[in-house]
Amino acid sequence: MVAALSLVRPERRLAGAVLGRLVPHALARVAQRVAAGGPFIRGVNYHATPERDAASFRRQLAWYRRHYSNVTYEDLEAFLSRGVWTKPKPGLLLSFDDGYRDNATVAAPLLEEFGFTGWFFVPSRFAVEEHDGAGGNQPPNPCMTRDQLRSLATRHVVGCHSQSHFRLRASAGAERLRREVIDAKAELEGVLGRAVTTFCWVGGEEDTYSAEAARFVEEAGYRFGFMTNPVPMTTRTHPLELQRANVEADYPLALVNFQLMGLMDILYIPKRRRVNTLTHGVPRASDATR
Repeated sequence: MVAALSLVRPERRLAGAVLGRLVPHALARVAQRVAAGGPFIRGVNYHATPERDAASFRRQLAWYRRHYSNVTYEDLEAFLSRGVWTKPKPGLLLSFDDGYRDNATVAAPLLEEFGFTGWFFVPSRFAVEEHDGAGGNQPPNPCMTRDQLRSLATRHVVGCHSQSHFRLRASAGAERLRREVIDAKAELEGVLGRAVTTFCWVGGEEDTYSAEAARFVEEAGYRFGFMTNPVPMTTRTHPLELQRANVEADYPLALVNFQLMGLMDILYIPKRRRVNTLTHGVPRASDATR
């Protein structure tokens, strides 16, 4: 059943919603804390947050606030570098990929209403050119304007999502990968007028990770690197291997519960180990059992 959930989106949504109703999230959080050996932070990634899904997104945020604590940039730094977590609940890091304009107009105000920090990952060329069609081959959707990005960066976290929403396969070659990772950082910093220290890989398919691109991520000096091979972040997590579970603004709460309850973490163990080994040379011991 788990394999089927990962392959067929409609079946995954249906089965996930059923399982999400059956397993209390409090129980899943306890199990994850035991597996983590202490406090943990859950990463979640969204894409577009259209106005039509605002009511659903609001329900999700209310649910998150019951079960999790917000994660700021300073919280993540303290947790990963010094093992410090003083909040009463596990952390929840809410990220948004591709730079959709409705992330600024719909998601950000709701995040602020519920006390959450948004982590917005934007392709630098979209910010420089202010063109439509965020997400490359995704349906047309306006990108955030430069003014919106600059405003968000004063209240939230804005990070780099490559230069052109490009999947960083080794076959792209060193010159292209350098542009998408290193030049993109400089471009986005030029738009924001401040340092950019977070990077988010594009895609998430296994072949979109490469050792070559990982070397450029380190060379560029990014402090945090985000991927999409879900598992909670712990104090042992490599800062360039921060994993997220996918949730979208229209998901019912039962499906959100399923995505964060830990079952998908188990499914992703083999892929996560391979990607971590490919990008940073060694598998993480904690991935052997989680």
